[in-house]
Amino acid sequence: MSKDKTREISGVVIGHSDGYGFLRPDIGKEDFYLSPTEMLKVMHGDQVVVKIYPRREKQRSDAVIVEVAKRAQRELVGRLVFENGLYLVVPEEKRINHDIVVSKNNLQTAKIGQIVVVTLIDQPTKVTPPIGKIIEVVGDSDKLGIENEIAVRKFKIPHHFPDEILRMTEADVSKFYAAKDNKKRIDLTEIDFFTVDGSDAKDYDDAIYVEGYKKGGWRALVAIADVSSYVHSGDPIDQEAFSRGTSVYFPRSVIPMLPEFLSNNLCSLIPDMDRMVLVCDMVVSVDGVILAYQFYEATIRSRARFTYEDFWEIIKDDDIDKFKNFGNKSLIVAMFSANNLFKALHSNRKKRGALDFETVETSIQLNEKGKIQRIIPVTRTNAHKIIEECMIAANICAAHFISDSEKKCLYRIHDDPDEEKLENLKEYLKLQGISFAVSGPPSPEAYSALLDQIKSRSDSEVLQNLILRSMKQACYSPKNTGHFALALKKYTHFTSPIRRYPDLLVHRVIKEVLYKKSFDLHANFETRDKSIDVWEVLGEQASLAERRAEEATRDVISLLKCQFMQERIGEQMRGIITNVVPFGLFVTLDNLFVEGLIHVSELGQEFFQYIANSHELRGERTGKRFKLYDRVLIQLMRVDVPNRKIQFALLHQRDRRAAKSVTLKRKKRSVKD
Repeated sequence: MSKDKTREISGVVIGHSDGYGFLRPDIGKEDFYLSPTEMLKVMHGDQVVVKIYPRREKQRSDAVIVEVAKRAQRELVGRLVFENGLYLVVPEEKRINHDIVVSKNNLQTAKIGQIVVVTLIDQPTKVTPPIGKIIEVVGDSDKLGIENEIAVRKFKIPHHFPDEILRMTEADVSKFYAAKDNKKRIDLTEIDFFTVDGSDAKDYDDAIYVEGYKKGGWRALVAIADVSSYVHSGDPIDQEAFSRGTSVYFPRSVIPMLPEFLSNNLCSLIPDMDRMVLVCDMVVSVDGVILAYQFYEATIRSRARFTYEDFWEIIKDDDIDKFKNFGNKSLIVAMFSANNLFKALHSNRKKRGALDFETVETSIQLNEKGKIQRIIPVTRTNAHKIIEECMIAANICAAHFISDSEKKCLYRIHDDPDEEKLENLKEYLKLQGISFAVSGPPSPEAYSALLDQIKSRSDSEVLQNLILRSMKQACYSPKNTGHFALALKKYTHFTSPIRRYPDLLVHRVIKEVLYKKSFDLHANFETRDKSIDVWEVLGEQASLAERRAEEATRDVISLLKCQFMQERIGEQMRGIITNVVPFGLFVTLDNLFVEGLIHVSELGQEFFQYIANSHELRGERTGKRFKLYDRVLIQLMRVDVPNRKIQFALLHQRDRRAAKSVTLKRKKRSVKD
């Protein structure tokens, strides 16, 4: 192999829990394999330069690390253990396969088995392990809420506000605002606004009011907490909000983007309290078309705070006469008007081809010890959809308002489905007797028609999941490329500035247009490179923060589910195959809504071939097939809490007879006793 055929490229190391890794190049889409030997030199997230050698026939292109440009890991959270005479910190991030060696002098007060944070003194090399020093003892592994403490450190989510923010009070911020003396704010405190949120919500971003319009249709007011009047670009709270990017919601707790005196009080639209808002005031036709809109600052006083369940109980029968003796008739009229507005907006949504998924969502209920008590399916009613449609309408108006002003901002974009995934989806649908004959990039209307086509099928949930997997992830960008799933050419996020930084930026830009004033967008950036589009950086940062929050929440829920299943090891259960991969079958259990893996080695004494286009594993000798939506009887074999893995074994016919026999014997014994 000649050296002149080799090439050097740079990229980011993506570790795997099995010891190997990949290089994700800075330029190009092809990932390159990093052997376990190469991974000894680096950790997940490191930026490196590698040498790529020409691919031999039927072999992948391997990468050899020649330089570590930047280390990603400075501090790690993990469990302290003592093995072979050495103190080691085993990282919670399983994409890092290095155990960190800690000398006895650097243990601080940590005890074996505790969760700790270790700072790296020496990075790993091919022949030496990483060396570290414990800088924080997080707590015992069974401490209440330890999973949240692990997640914020594992995913590097800022979770402690700086002292200068903690020292601030509501009075300090209120005085700061009062000095502005905004005379353009409109008094809407006589209007019957109301909020609708989840039962455990503490921050209320949005309130609505809807009334019939004299020319037909409705006037809809969406009032959003006016965070930008309290938090100014570049001030300490703004810098902290930028670094967080979003609030992170765990079961029974939240890491807020803003300090609680703002998020849960001054900015929150609490009933019977005057609150400053930015209003999107819309006129909507009987066909659900937004005919006109305007934005302005206002003061409102919410009349009531409803949960989705409360709201649904009032409107579900569509009978306003039941509430003729209700104290505040205007509020009841506004609620029923909102329901009628929703029907028109939803009809228009369907008409333009927006996608409407009906997947099963679940809610985790914890006991007093912070462990899962049960997992229940959540029913989405029209109460949820009413608020959703009102918020979408306001977001549409915000996107058009900013676009028409030719100001830069962050749009919420959702690109067309991935071409390769689309082809795989079409092949699978064809095998199921479903026609999806689209050529070229598909339209939202085509996807929407497909969803309507499969609604009545028994496997509709699995098919919807496959359709979702064929689509790209929504993100933030200053380039307005439209929103595929909502079938919109212009869309942004305006309605949640308490918990999403992009929404706060949208508020600032709207005010910039309204008052012809500018804010210092560069205040949160160290770079002064004029070639860098700051809005591009903001979009990337916001998208990364969103994914980071999702990963952290998913990690916590996975840990809780593993703990939940530990007590059920050995039990037999029924489930459905919800994903097929080359190494096995993922099964979601009936009633429990927990997913685990049946490894391919558990399927039988033969080689099973993975058939990608039909999403199945097929035995080469017997032809036995395991495919999506097959129902299976399994036994829970193993729960690996550190790795967040649940392992099932398939119960074959012989196993089922044995299990049935054992059950019968137990019944007979209990009768005799």
